[in-house]
Amino acid sequence: MSVFTNVISDGQARRIASEWHGGIGSALYSFASSGAVDFEWIMLEIRCELLNLDAETLRRELLALGKYVRSVGCRPRQEGWCRLWDDTPVNVENS
Repeated sequence: MSVFTNVISDGQARRIASEWHGGIGSALYSFASSGAVDFEWIMLEIRCELLNLDAETLRRELLALGKYVRSVGCRPRQEGWCRLWDDTPVNVENS
């Protein structure tokens, strides 16, 4: 899927979004389920979570997800998205 350097993998992005979505009506839920990116809504959800977060490790993952979303931009549903998952921790240099 994505071929960007210094950006988390599609599987990492899906995992992070699935851990942070606000339920079935959220943009992060839609992204985690289908790979579709509603750029403005996803970035808004990420910003809201970051405002209330102190843990640096979790912050790093959300910042990396934001970087991923900025790199792919708006896009429709992605074929095969449901098969992607990556539990690899986010590296400091990736966020």
